[in-house]
Amino acid sequence: MSTDQPRPVRALLRRSVLALSVLEDVDVDLDDDGVRLPGCVPLSWSDVARAAGCGLPGDEELRAPSAGAAPEQPEDVVRLRVADLLRAHAELHRSRTGTVPLAVPVGAARRPAHGWSASPLLGGALELGLGVVVRSGRSERTLPVPVVSARATGRPAHAGAAELARLEEVGQLVVQRLLRDAGGRGGGVLRPVAGCDVPTLLASAALREHLVAGPDRQPGGVLRAVAVPDRTRGWFDLARIDPAYVGAAWTATDPADRGLHRPVLVTREEVALAPSSPRLVEAALRS
Repeated sequence: MSTDQPRPVRALLRRSVLALSVLEDVDVDLDDDGVRLPGCVPLSWSDVARAAGCGLPGDEELRAPSAGAAPEQPEDVVRLRVADLLRAHAELHRSRTGTVPLAVPVGAARRPAHGWSASPLLGGALELGLGVVVRSGRSERTLPVPVVSARATGRPAHAGAAELARLEEVGQLVVQRLLRDAGGRGGGVLRPVAGCDVPTLLASAALREHLVAGPDRQPGGVLRAVAVPDRTRGWFDLARIDPAYVGAAWTATDPADRGLHRPVLVTREEVALAPSSPRLVEAALRS
């Protein structure tokens, strides 16, 4: 294996790749230069280390786990990021695979430490880039598009005008469904649509406008508190929810599926984490 990484890091990266191979029956081949997947351009160990966030000379900021990784151990975070890199890399080499917008909470364990082209949204809670939908049996997840994989397959690495327009189309679709279901059971719940998970939906200006000034709100509403503890569900009717529930649900969720560990305050322009003070959070939820 390359000597670009210290020996413990090289061993950790190798274990992470082999764990994916054994647990999910993924065909991989390891050698001194990197990782090979059938039908894919090889990934160098430096690319794997950068995505995982460890062991590159000159990249000292990548050696520590991200702030969103706790309470997982650093090795768990590395394994998650390596597995996501390999899954996304393989999926992007499939001829019919397309990309979709993807927003990931800032500091999330599932966000690659390096090699994903994303821009922060106003409010500081989310970063928006491109994702690829990876299916496994009946489930699916949208993973960040690695820049190295985009280059290898000739696909875009950045979310351009077409992807942002697509996000607004999906947001409009969600608004139509919310209007249809208003007043019914489950009418205050957000769910993934068209490959866009719930954090990503909050990046849609059309949906934020509806949440702030929808038909169930007084005219002139300026914000709405939304709870998104995991990527598959979000609640915006929070008057009866204990603020502590959001953090507890986030902690109980698999790191691969986690959303935001505190409620967010959504305005027409921003998505920001609610204050950490329990009293302030409760006041935001009652708004």
